[in-house]
Amino acid sequence: MAAEDKTGVVTLPDHQMTEVTKDFFFDGMILPVHVYLKVGPGHYLLIGKKGDKAQIKDLHAFNHPASKTFVKNIEHNHLISQVTEFTTKVVAQKTVPDQVKAKFLSGLSQDILTSFEGAGFTSTEQLKRVSSLIVDLSRTVPAFEEVMGFLMALPEGESRHAMSTCVISLAICKEMEITQQAVLEKVAMGALLHDIGMKFVPKNIFDKPRHHWSPEDLVAYEQHPIKGVEMLRDIRDIPHEVLLIVAEHHENSQGTGFPKKLRDVKLSPLSKIVILANYFSNLLFSPSDTGKNYVADEAIHYIEDILGQPFNKQVFLALKKVVNEKAFMDKKNS
Repeated sequence: MAAEDKTGVVTLPDHQMTEVTKDFFFDGMILPVHVYLKVGPGHYLLIGKKGDKAQIKDLHAFNHPASKTFVKNIEHNHLISQVTEFTTKVVAQKTVPDQVKAKFLSGLSQDILTSFEGAGFTSTEQLKRVSSLIVDLSRTVPAFEEVMGFLMALPEGESRHAMSTCVISLAICKEMEITQQAVLEKVAMGALLHDIGMKFVPKNIFDKPRHHWSPEDLVAYEQHPIKGVEMLRDIRDIPHEVLLIVAEHHENSQGTGFPKKLRDVKLSPLSKIVILANYFSNLLFSPSDTGKNYVADEAIHYIEDILGQPFNKQVFLALKKVVNEKAFMDKKNS
């Protein structure tokens, strides 16, 4: 237990703390974790306790432009899970102004940005683009409230994976010079919804390493794309291209994916983008799949050298160029 002095300052090892954006917090919210401001190396001011109502609007230290907000590493995932759930609820409400939706999406995107930056991929510009597209979807797609409800029902961490897959998909689109708004919206929606069928996969399966899965476990998991389409196909205003993305997001160009082992020529053009983005996101952020988290250029090498590049060539070249350009700019600016 960290020692606390009379001013509320506690001594905590810096390596046990994670910086988060201030956009996550507002007066009146029930704090899901303890919230701190850093006041010096190894010293943090406790400004809100877990379970309390936040009262930070008039807190000078919080509002100071130079101040930074932190949570403990062990509580960071729980915070992101709660913020993701709250954000999806806000975005789904038609009565909430667009600028408010954008604020919450910006907060969620900022955390993803930190993860992407650590992995050597994407930029603030890309994340702003994603946030604005999702706000546009909430305004223009009548079924979006129901869509966001599906996202909230996903297993913990899957909503964040959906957002990261969306970011990568749109970065690929930009590199491929796909600029039509209607197409970008379909890619964004397909990426956000690609794993909604995961709610039908028994949770105990993921408690085991993948090499310990039984044949029945594997069948249940590999049916989630089909289950996802079954959930969505009766909803009005869900484009057919989005259903194809959900159905095909685990296929690949060599025909060794699932559930139908489709080859490149039979895959939807938009599915080819999300298929790669989904796999690349898992390499960056899901160590349970590969045993480690890769940085972006390592993930590119893994796809080429270990997997033998089983994805659409044009889409992969676009992603590789995005990663190489980011790496070049980082070296140039260092």
